[in-house]
Amino acid sequence: MAATHGARTRQLAAGWSLVRSGVEVCEERVDTRKEYMCIPDLGDGTDPLSGVSTRVGPEGLVQQNDDVPLYRYSSASLAPVPRTTFGSEQIRERQDLQRLLLNDLSILGDDLLAITEEYGAFKDSSRRIDILALDRRGNLVVIELKRTDDGGHMDLQSLRYAAMVSTMTLDHLVETYAEARHVELEQAKLKLTDWIEEPLEELPNRVRIILVSADFSTEVTSTVLWLNDNYGTDIACFRLSPYRLGDELLVDLQQLIPLPEATDFQIQQRRKVTATAANRESGRDFTRYDLVLGDEIITASSKQGAVKLAIIAAHRAGVDIDSIRAATRGHRWNAVHPRAGESVQDAFVREYPDSSPGHRWLDLEVREGDIAWTTPRWGGPDTETMLDALARASRGKLRIEWSKSDVGGRA
Repeated sequence: MAATHGARTRQLAAGWSLVRSGVEVCEERVDTRKEYMCIPDLGDGTDPLSGVSTRVGPEGLVQQNDDVPLYRYSSASLAPVPRTTFGSEQIRERQDLQRLLLNDLSILGDDLLAITEEYGAFKDSSRRIDILALDRRGNLVVIELKRTDDGGHMDLQSLRYAAMVSTMTLDHLVETYAEARHVELEQAKLKLTDWIEEPLEELPNRVRIILVSADFSTEVTSTVLWLNDNYGTDIACFRLSPYRLGDELLVDLQQLIPLPEATDFQIQQRRKVTATAANRESGRDFTRYDLVLGDEIITASSKQGAVKLAIIAAHRAGVDIDSIRAATRGHRWNAVHPRAGESVQDAFVREYPDSSPGHRWLDLEVREGDIAWTTPRWGGPDTETMLDALARASRGKLRIEWSKSDVGGRA
């Protein structure tokens, strides 16, 4: 028997019959298990799920169909790649999957820095976080990993971990990173300072959660969606699907929650709705500044933008480098020596291999001969102090004035 799903037609498996409800086209298993494989029937010849179906079991739990389509292309055909399991492939959670993720967290997002694994510095508790990470905004990120097909109770488990780690201080974070990476405290502090977008006096209380599993039960996904929608939590779910292709093991990674297409919008909405609470928790505000730089007037600049523009304007006006550095924590500036045809960023990476260039200003064009100066992206609580210091350093050469803008501000 053939079943037509929108514009798709394929053979029904033995023991299944076609059921049309008016809302869905389903294949019903003709036995006591009462399982269904369904897709929405829009009645317009389209398949909104692109061939991906779900299975509704006797308990009413929705699970992803085991046959997630993955095909090997050749000039003659598209051959399906058989799906396997981590268990049958003898892939272990900690020794294999966790180890590989720890080595490259960019698989889950380019804003993640691994701090440590198996973190368990909790009083009166033997629980351990699989991977503890830090994002660019200074938020701790709890990453939990399962190789099972239902995710177990990782939603509840990760919430406990997030609550327990939310009390971590910035000093303890530095100590934890230094111990895990076998580096000195000062080197660890510099690395974390370079990583975070803006200087922090202390870590925010907000903790993100990332769940990674071979699949998730409806209990887990429903709980995550409910928490994200109603309580402003930031929980993401990634599914790891293993496939066997000859001697190779392939792993397909899909972000299920939130959908990648909706991530940016949801983040913006969440920030808008929870701005007041977030500011109170982190001690940060989003004040913007109006600047007068000589004859130029700039409005509604961010904290980082205001300091950066003032530095560039002062240098162009002829203020000496030493005075500019003295006004903006000169010991944190780095001199680099670009070779012919080499960018400032490439020169920085070559001369400072242990420091991240991602959160430094490499485009200041502040130069002395063959030296190009770079500095961390200043802002945060130092903004007004640095603007005042730059104004004093520029007297006689450039007029620098600032005021708080009516745009933005503390919620």
